[in-house]
Amino acid sequence: MAAEIFTDEWAQEWHVEINDNANYKKAAAKWEGAIGMVMTENEDMGIPEERVVVADLWHGDSRGAKAITSADLDDVPFVIKGKPEVWKRVLAGRLDPIVGLMGGKLKLAKGGLFALLPYAKAAKDLVNSAIAVDTEFPDGWD
Repeated sequence: MAAEIFTDEWAQEWHVEINDNANYKKAAAKWEGAIGMVMTENEDMGIPEERVVVADLWHGDSRGAKAITSADLDDVPFVIKGKPEVWKRVLAGRLDPIVGLMGGKLKLAKGGLFALLPYAKAAKDLVNSAIAVDTEFPDGWD
C-alpha cells in the first residue's frame, strides 16, 4: 500500500529502504548526522502546510526516520527545501537532487553545499531509497 508523501508512514518506509540500500551503506560510511527534507506548502496542490521528514543517519545506516515540524529542525545539520512539484520530479527520478540544488530548484536551507558535496553519491542513494518508497501523491498533483 502506498504511503502519502512526507508523512510519518512515508518516512518509516524511507528508513527501511535506506537500510536495504547497499550502495548507500558504502557511499555514506563516514556520514554522521541527520538530513531533513521539507516540502513547502502549496494550497493549489492540496498541501495546506509544510511537510517535513528527517532521517537520522549514522555511518551508512538509518537509525530512524519520521515526520516532524519545521520547528523541530534545530539539530538537523542538512535541510533541503523544495516545492511539491519539484519533490515529485525528484521522487520520479527526473531530477537529480544535486543538480536541483545547483540549479536552484531545491534549496539547501541549512548546512553548507561544500560540506554536502563529499556525500553527493550518498545523497543520490538517499534519493534512490526515497524513489523506492511506494509513494502516493495527493489529488491534483498532475
